[in-house]
Formats: sequence, C-alpha cells, structure tokens
Amino acid sequence: MSDGIRGRLLFASLPSAGLINPLLAIAQELVRRDADLWFACTDERADEIRRIGGGAAGGSVRFVSLGRYRPHLWPANWDQATLRAMTTGRRVRDFAAFMDTNVDREYTEELYQRTLAAIDEVQPDLIVADSCTGWAIDAAMKRGIPYVLTIAVPVSSFYVDTLPWSYPTPGSGLPARMSARQRVENVLFRLGTRAVMASPRRMRPALADLRRRKAEGIPNAEGIPSRYARAAADILGCSVFGLEYPFPAASPNLHMVGAVLPGDSGEIVPNPSLDTWLDEHPSIVYIGFGTFMRPSAGQVAALAEVARRLAPRHHVLWKLDETRQKMLPADLPANLRVEAWLPSQLEVLAHPNVRVFFNHGGGNAFHEGLVHGKPLLVMPFWMDCNDFAARAADSGAGLVVRNVDRPDVDDIVNKITTLVTDPAYRQRAEHWAGRLRSAGGSVAAADLIQRRLGLLGTASGAASADRTAPS
Repeated sequence: MSDGIRGRLLFASLPSAGLINPLLAIAQELVRRDADLWFACTDERADEIRRIGGGAAGGSVRFVSLGRYRPHLWPANWDQATLRAMTTGRRVRDFAAFMDTNVDREYTEELYQRTLAAIDEVQPDLIVADSCTGWAIDAAMKRGIPYVLTIAVPVSSFYVDTLPWSYPTPGSGLPARMSARQRVENVLFRLGTRAVMASPRRMRPALADLRRRKAEGIPNAEGIPSRYARAAADILGCSVFGLEYPFPAASPNLHMVGAVLPGDSGEIVPNPSLDTWLDEHPSIVYIGFGTFMRPSAGQVAALAEVARRLAPRHHVLWKLDETRQKMLPADLPANLRVEAWLPSQLEVLAHPNVRVFFNHGGGNAFHEGLVHGKPLLVMPFWMDCNDFAARAADSGAGLVVRNVDRPDVDDIVNKITTLVTDPAYRQRAEHWAGRLRSAGGSVAAADLIQRRLGLLGTASGAASADRTAPS
C-alpha cells in the first residue's frame, strides 16, 4: 500500500450503468491518489473495472467476481411486452410490474453470501456500495464494517419510509409543488404501492424471507431504507439540492456531491467523421435513450419525422442500436445522423453545437446533460426516470413528453424548438452546470472516503461538497 491512502477499500455494485458509473468515477479518483482497492461486481463489468487500475496512476484495482448476473434480471434480455408492462403510464401498475420483474429473493441471498465471502477475504476497513445493493449493505452490517453509500437515483427515494405525505412519492413523477389534484394522486400512488407489496402473492415470500434474514442475524432484517441510511458512515448523493427536492427526513451523514461521472478510461476510439459532422452544424439535437430503453416502432417512426420537421435549421444526432435501426423509414431526412455507438456521450454533450439533449430521464443522462449546460427534453422510461423528468421541468432547464407508443410529433417539435430558441432554458441549464461542478463530484466523494479512513484533517476533506441544508 502506498503512502497516499492507508486502509483497505471494497467497492460493491450491480452492473447496471446507472448504478455503477458513480462508483467507477470515485474508484478512478482514488486510484489517482495511489489507493489500492477491491471492486466486487458481476462478471459483465470485469474488464471495465480492471482497466481503472491499468493506467499510470500509483494505485490499483482488484476485481472481485460475484458471478454472472442472472439473465432474467438484465433489461437487455427483456422482450418488448415486459418493458411496456413497466412503462404504461399507470404508475401503480408500472410499479407492480417492476417489482415482479426485478425482485429475485434467492439471487439476493446468493449475492449476500458472495459478498460476505469477499469481505472475509479482503478484510476491508471501509465498504463503498451503491444504495440499491441491499445485499452488500447487509453484508457490511453483518460483519460490522463501516460503509459509505452512493445514491444515483433521486436521493429522497432512499428515505421513502420517512417522507411526509406532502412530498412527491418516489416513482410518482410528481413535481415539488403539487396541485390539489396531484396531492390526491400522490396519496393514492403511495397507498397503491403499499397495497402492491401487501398483496398475498407478494407478502408470503416476503415474510418467509424476513424469517430467514432474522435467523441469519442480519441487523436490518426488514430492509428498511432509513435504517440503512442512519447506519451509514456517509451517504453520497450524486446531485445537488435544488435539482433534488429538499426533504426533512434527510440524515446528517448525507452529502450532496454533485454529478459523479466517470472520466476517460483510455479506451475511447475516435470517430473523425462524427467529429467533423458535429463541427459543421451549428444547431444539433442529440437523442440518447440510455442502455435499456428500446423505442417502439411507433416511437422510431415518430422521431424520424421529428428530425424531418426540424430541418433545415437543426440537425439531429441519434444514438440507436442496430436492431432498432431496422425500424427506421427508408427515406431518412438529410439532417439526421444515426449511430449505433458513440466513442463518448460526454464528448458529444460537451460539444458547443449540441443545443438540446433528448433523453429517457436516467440519472446519468439527466446529470450528464445538465453538467454540460444542455437543456433537456425528457421522455421518461420507468420508475426513477419519471422523477428525474419532473425535476428537469421544475429546474427550469427542461421539458417533458409522454412515453407512449405513438408520440405526438407536433408536441416534440414544438418543445425542442422552445428549448433551442428560448434562452431561459440554456441559462438555467448553465446555472445547474455550475452548481453540479462546484459541489465537487468524484473529487468531493473521494475526499469524504479518504477522510473517513482518517487521512484528512477535520478542517479539510469534502469542503467542496454541496452543503445546502434540506428543509
């Protein structure tokens, strides 16, 4: 171990980009400070994790395998019917379908046991885990290891069991300031999600799982989020208050560190043709719907028509996988460029000619767009994407369109035009870019972790982290 960071660090995450990316960014920063750390994840991310420690920095990263991710839990393997069941726009039904598709108690137990084995092998002084990896948090608590949590979803969702009824329920997609009708909708949604979890079909396996967890001596056998929060050494919220709605239940160990985005891993393959195209067109709309959102045939046709109607004043760059590209019309408009893969989404968003980012509302996309000062048009995919869509609108930096099989082309064209031509949206996006950057990101997160290991003085460390007090 070098003189830079003393202490053993074990990171743990699921392989989803929305969850693991902040951890990868923090690991990159710590390795630059000569840290040696271990990173537990499923095998799909092994090469990416190993590359973090393969550069010129003095630190290192050792990959700890948690096996292969179960195929039925990986959204890329879901058919269109499974995806649409979670994205109907009827929020309680969407929540029920999400839980039925994503909850695998047997696999959660398997990951818990594998993480216990990793802890026993590594003997870490501190564990850094994504907040959605309850199995890793359970293992840390069981072994009495201090842990730091990263929260890539809206931070309030981790305090869901303590939020007041006047606060927008996580997953509801409701704004901070609700109308009377929306307040009723909020109550009904919260009651509806509780009814989903209390149904006999779901309650029986949940009770059996609770008995098993108690028998194993898991400290938070009920899996109550606020208990995990109170027991954490630190919680790193990957945003800032103002984008995230303030809430009174936040614990004092919560630090809002802004956008936590991975840097260049050294594996980016340049695309000179794309670079030239970006340089040549002064007004570009970039469409990127993340890893898992697969546009329907109706959405593909509608967005191709949107591009056609934006010509000739605006050009459109669309990241669309090859399977979906087969749904495109034969006569594509001349102002539309479609790419199955981009060397770096961050480099595209950083380009001054990109004027609007049309995305699915994932946490990475939301913050990547804003940290580069780009107004957002959001067509939310599922669950937390609905909440990020509401925050985009409330922030003054974005607008929202419905995620339906046949979108309203006129509505999308009008909203893109508004985002491009009304300077208020660009000004608000640039305001949030400043806030997100000044909060510190991966540097502030690494400072907090380093301080938790006892290497930084009490007057330093995390000084740049956003300290806006929740109210």
